[in-house]
Amino acid sequence: MRVELRIGEVVLPVELNGSTAAQTFAAHLPQTLRMSVSSVGCCGQPGFSLPCDATDVHPGWSDGDLNYKPEGDWLALFFDDERNSARYGGQVTLGHAVGPLDALRELEGFHDAFIAISEQGR
Repeated sequence: MRVELRIGEVVLPVELNGSTAAQTFAAHLPQTLRMSVSSVGCCGQPGFSLPCDATDVHPGWSDGDLNYKPEGDWLALFFDDERNSARYGGQVTLGHAVGPLDALRELEGFHDAFIAISEQGR
């Protein structure tokens, strides 16, 4: 299933995987959440927890991953530093961005991010 993330002026499609966490996340959409931009990604708390199979929890990310961290209930779309990301454990990948990440790297500060199921992803 494809969702669309709008943060600032950036619109990015994300292809969700078939995990239980990703399916539950999709069931909560549309959703607006406050996200902060760091040097590695955009991060925010969705206001709900997602069920996670222990086998889905892993360290690190690939640039473009949409991850959930059960410890703390936060969601992040990562756009950089995958080479050093293994030091961050407890990640559950919900999906991966489809398209260039460069525009996300230009963002700063806090933004309201709107996430919804894409019409193309239905």
